[in-house]
Amino acid sequence: MSQFTAEQLRERSFQRVANALHHFWEEQKHVVPRAASVHTRIFDTLVFDHYIYVGRSKNGGGHREHLVPCVYLRDRAFEMFWEGKDVADVANMIGRLLRVADITQEEARRIDFDLRLKTRMPEGWDPESGSVFARLEAGVIELELD
Repeated sequence: MSQFTAEQLRERSFQRVANALHHFWEEQKHVVPRAASVHTRIFDTLVFDHYIYVGRSKNGGGHREHLVPCVYLRDRAFEMFWEGKDVADVANMIGRLLRVADITQEEARRIDFDLRLKTRMPEGWDPESGSVFARLEAGVIELELD
């Protein structure tokens, strides 16, 4: 039996990702031009879906979609470290923004290619206060929330 609550395990997973990203950042921080060279699958490996799953499209599913692209999260984490933020700050950012939903393949194509939001967020979106659902909202995709 685990000595941790479900919420503690969830928070530890975000801390674990932030720690790993910090290690990669430390190893790369003097590389010019600045880079964030670590595969974005790090999030899938270190955080279980049941901690971040929010729901399924009202039109069906079949495609696992990160609401905020993992490349965005990785790059934002590196930016935060370059700005002097610490692991706890990055863990909080990841905890707020790392979410997945099940949407249709057609909806995924609309977001990725029609709206050109495969690896970025909509213009003007603020990572500190913007809706984590902004890409889905731009694609007019409604979820049945869990």
